[in-house]
Amino acid sequence: MSTVIQLQSLKSVAATGSVRSAAQHLGLSPSAVSHHLKLLEQDMGLTLFQRHGRGLCLTETGSALMGEVDGVLESSSRLQQRVMDLKDSRVDRLSIGYFSTAGNRWMPELVLFLEHRFPHMAVQLNLDEGAWHEDRSDIQIIITETKDPAFPPEINSSFLLEDPYVVAVPADHELATRKEVSLAEIESYSWIDNDKGEGPCRTILFDACARAGVQVHFKHEAHTFVAALHMVSRGLGITLLPRLGIDQLPEGVAIIPLAAPEPIRYVHALSDLGHPQQSVINDAITALRELASDEAVALA
Repeated sequence: MSTVIQLQSLKSVAATGSVRSAAQHLGLSPSAVSHHLKLLEQDMGLTLFQRHGRGLCLTETGSALMGEVDGVLESSSRLQQRVMDLKDSRVDRLSIGYFSTAGNRWMPELVLFLEHRFPHMAVQLNLDEGAWHEDRSDIQIIITETKDPAFPPEINSSFLLEDPYVVAVPADHELATRKEVSLAEIESYSWIDNDKGEGPCRTILFDACARAGVQVHFKHEAHTFVAALHMVSRGLGITLLPRLGIDQLPEGVAIIPLAAPEPIRYVHALSDLGHPQQSVINDAITALRELASDEAVALA
């Protein structure tokens, strides 16, 4: 029988592509994570991972199971949270789902705001790169490919930010002093991948390249913005990423805006209409809009 911690190890390795990174995220040793994967494969009689370069990626079988794994972990999280609420007699709780770059830039300030505004409110942050789901979080920050997507009528949506993509190049690169470049101009250089899977960020980039008649060829794969930027600083190539994805720019890297048709991702905050803590949610989304507005000024 698979345990929750084993499934957490499975999900974390699937997300990071690395046993070591998953172990750091979970606060476990790499050997413990490896043992969890071994037990899962033995228990299920299935091969869940295969080698990909120096890392691991899901097999087709492993990918087919991830939806069910997510469901089990979400149910377990809700159960644990309910038990904690009953133990501590806490009913004032707000859950916020966010994608990773929004977490780095906005979540600390948002939680600080809520701490001062609602001192008895407990905030639960959920890293969630997926689409809106009413059972996941009270507020969910999502990425869309268009500015005005059609959301279901029972969802309250608030537009937060246009997040244009930029290209990161070594500081001594021949393009480093340019005010902007087109996708066509950078097609011939060595590109470094910084994303994983087929989420909206990758779709937005690939669609813009298709409109520009540019074929995407990655020489190196990093699968995180931070790793890709550090590879750029070593002169290993260039990488394209949303401006919001740059938390701290490594030394030796220059950022250049992209000319039209530049990729742009759009950020929205979603919530369920009629939520019992609607006033808290409204204040939290107002704070998010202010954070996004400050970010937009910084990106300009």
